[in-house]
Amino acid sequence: MIPIPLIVRTCAGLLILACAACVGVARTPDVPVPAVFYTVTGEIALLRHEPRVAALEYASAAEAVRNADLLRRAAEVTSDSLQPTLTAGVAAHWIDVDPASVEAHRTAARAALELQRIAKAAEQYRIVLASSPRGVDAECADLEAELANSDNLYGARQLADRLAHYFPASGAARRLQAFTTLRADDPAAAVRDFEAALALPVPAALERREMQQGLWRARILAGDVSGPLAEARALVGRDGTAANRLDYALLLLAAQQSAAARTELALLAEDREAAPAALRLLGLIEFQEDRLDEAAVHFAQLMVQGKYLDDALYYLGQIAERHADYARALRLYAEVQEGDNAIPALLRAATLLYAHGAMPAADEMLDRLVEEEPQRAPAILAARARMMADAGDGAQAIGVLERAQRQYPDNVDLRYALAAMVDEQGRFAEALHELQAVAKLRPDDPAALNAYGYTLADHGRRLGLARKLIAQAYAAAPKNPAILDSLGWVLFRQGQAGQALPYLNAAYEDDRGGDTAAHLGEVLWRLGRQEDAERIWSEAARADADNRLLKATRRRLQGSDSAA
Repeated sequence: MIPIPLIVRTCAGLLILACAACVGVARTPDVPVPAVFYTVTGEIALLRHEPRVAALEYASAAEAVRNADLLRRAAEVTSDSLQPTLTAGVAAHWIDVDPASVEAHRTAARAALELQRIAKAAEQYRIVLASSPRGVDAECADLEAELANSDNLYGARQLADRLAHYFPASGAARRLQAFTTLRADDPAAAVRDFEAALALPVPAALERREMQQGLWRARILAGDVSGPLAEARALVGRDGTAANRLDYALLLLAAQQSAAARTELALLAEDREAAPAALRLLGLIEFQEDRLDEAAVHFAQLMVQGKYLDDALYYLGQIAERHADYARALRLYAEVQEGDNAIPALLRAATLLYAHGAMPAADEMLDRLVEEEPQRAPAILAARARMMADAGDGAQAIGVLERAQRQYPDNVDLRYALAAMVDEQGRFAEALHELQAVAKLRPDDPAALNAYGYTLADHGRRLGLARKLIAQAYAAAPKNPAILDSLGWVLFRQGQAGQALPYLNAAYEDDRGGDTAAHLGEVLWRLGRQEDAERIWSEAARADADNRLLKATRRRLQGSDSAA
């Protein structure tokens, strides 16, 4: 890596030379521009928080050099700037220059996975695992940790399946396959994968315990509830450690037996070492079930103990927001410093500022956040667009997303956000074009198939194709709540409300958000179960009061009922 301070000290002189050369050759194809021009301008772009420009400059520098150090730096810049297409090009050239470089092959593999080029990613990871001096198991363990933080659940699962096929005798490869399959919402397949992994030698007791817990969880989610709970309960009877009791409580939650889980966690809360983890889980359960006062007590206890502070602050902020105590919510969100909830807390704070007219302050916060968290920039920009749309400025929101897409052309989440936004503005053809393009690029990605199919179904267009697309997604991820919701919705649109209901019920059991509640309530309403529909809507409204679809569905159906 080129030291940034050195770049800052020397870039002025180098830039003068580079620009002089540039002026002399006018950057024509006949006289190549020195690589130093691109690297210096790339570093300047980084200092100016212009990641796309930096990535393009370094990718240009990499085209005509055979210096492995410069290629490594170019790969680092393009990757950190979230430009996997550019990274893939740099990595291919790096491999050509140094085919034995494990790092070059790993870079190519990561870029291919981000682009959903699964066969290419698997090919490159196969080379990494086979040639790494650390060995297959160590590389698989690192890859498991990396994929656990990835939002590309289905790409990770497809990759892990291929690696397990390439290295069938590796317990670590089989373990990787099992956990990625479970995360990708296919618990029945995960049961088979965990059983295969546990049949191989496992070096550490902790790994075997984790895999056994994973197997029990997969069995529960696949429908075998009583067996795993009995086995876990028997283990607690033989060895009642806090870790085993916590694992049992988590299985009870997976089985949706929250009352029994509360009982176990309440006992654990009396154990000094286990209390923080138990209190955190109790707080989350109460919060998800809209028992806000009880949740607040548990999170306040965490504050007193000085444990899980960032989680406690974030959820106490959400509770204050639900109680319309916005000043306190802002103070609490501002105190969240680290962890998974640090960015969501700042986004919630910005949303509150937007909603209450303090838009300049919100914009300043979001600008600073993009600079400080460049790896999260696409998500932050999508959130900014949503705030603008909710404030009534849909045109400006779409502009934000279009500019973001130009900065991060490979980011699929921005394309989903743009499709949803233009759809809200009545530009259905544009939304469909965007989603169709994503599905074409990612024909084996359940998320892409589901998004395209759902949008067709929601507008009552080409329902046969919509159902086919959603059915493909369902076959790959049969327990994903968004896909279950889509399958129920397309069946309802096809006039099959009775068949739709089980899928929508299953979706709502796992995701009690406003969209799912709106769909389930509408189906119940059409089936003559208005009281059940009202109960579902009221329940969801307490947790997702601002959901636009939920509000619109209630107004439309309740209004039509009154008119009748």
